[in-house]
Amino acid sequence: MRKSVALVGVILLIFITAASWIHFHISQYNVLIHQAAAHNGLDFYLVKALIYEESWFRSEVRGPSGELGLMQITRAAAADFATYKGLPPYSDERLLDPELNLEVGCWYLKRSVERYKNTPHPALFALLRYNAGESRADNWLRQAIAHSPPVGISQEDYCLSVVNFPKTRAYAYRILKRYRSRNFWF
Repeated sequence: MRKSVALVGVILLIFITAASWIHFHISQYNVLIHQAAAHNGLDFYLVKALIYEESWFRSEVRGPSGELGLMQITRAAAADFATYKGLPPYSDERLLDPELNLEVGCWYLKRSVERYKNTPHPALFALLRYNAGESRADNWLRQAIAHSPPVGISQEDYCLSVVNFPKTRAYAYRILKRYRSRNFWF
């Protein structure tokens, strides 16, 4: 009996420790995310869902094509941001700073949302641009508005159906699902 109680206690302790670590991991940048999102007129949960997908809240992560930090900023996006702000280019190490990374990423995402504000689904096309680039997102938009969605298919599902890159389609779907559910635990 004592061994069973001790085993349950150990399992409970492991579970509580793991849950505490996950909670810290997914919420450690909440204040910075909120500030950058608010400064750029974006929804906190959309930005957080994008970060979950891009880096799983790891500020030091580097992508296979040179993307950097929490929001996986490209050097091109950082250069556009610096030019827009009248600043010198940023080093990779500086772009790994969570505060700057979030500011650049939110600025770029806001530009994407603004670009597609008159489309059937601005957030979706902004995410497609964020992941696959402007020319591809524009092409998918042209395809999506060329026809009405079939009866019984939501506008979002229809727009996603024209995305011929399965990884990009899944990327946008996961972010939008997480954004709506606000579940960052799994």
